[in-house]
Amino acid sequence: MVERNKDLAFGGMWAFPGGAIDDGDGPVPDIENEDTNWGAPQLLTTAATAAVRETREETNLSCSVTSLAWLSHWIPPKTVPKRFATWFFIAPEVTGELEVDQRENAQARWITPGDALQGYADNAFPMAAPTWCTLHDLGDVTEIGRLIDHIITQGPRIHHTRAWPTTQGRMLVWSGDSAYESGDLLADGPRNRMLVDESFTVIERQA
Repeated sequence: MVERNKDLAFGGMWAFPGGAIDDGDGPVPDIENEDTNWGAPQLLTTAATAAVRETREETNLSCSVTSLAWLSHWIPPKTVPKRFATWFFIAPEVTGELEVDQRENAQARWITPGDALQGYADNAFPMAAPTWCTLHDLGDVTEIGRLIDHIITQGPRIHHTRAWPTTQGRMLVWSGDSAYESGDLLADGPRNRMLVDESFTVIERQA
């Protein structure tokens, strides 16, 4: 994970290496197009190409576009002033010696999901909600093969987000949740949501 420089977007936060799609990576999708298939092969190739390039630029680590496993996709609520469509990938293998591009990042660390989440809980490892949620989903998995098998079995998690207020804080509700369309957080049905109060502490997923 890398710590973003304080004068950039998400400055001071820890994140996975990544960045914007460049023209040379492939076609750039329109985030406002509700009919976009974010898992279309051409878009996945574009996103994976950008991920590989950005990782190399930021960390000097290399991986193969074709080896990446698609973990999740994120789109924030329409109320957010500047929205990004974001793909998260798992890289089964990387090569090269870690070297941080300090124009964008202050430092980098190899760290387990559990240690990163504990750092967040200790107010020593700030991060955005998608990063926290991704680390939470990765859990205690320590074998990359088992993680890839899990992704293949489960399929990518789609986090197209709507935010609903509660007495405890904002509930981030993702596509597939029974309250995604209605906002009725007590409605029966599947759960795919996360409570954001002063920190990220509660996540609920069920069929």
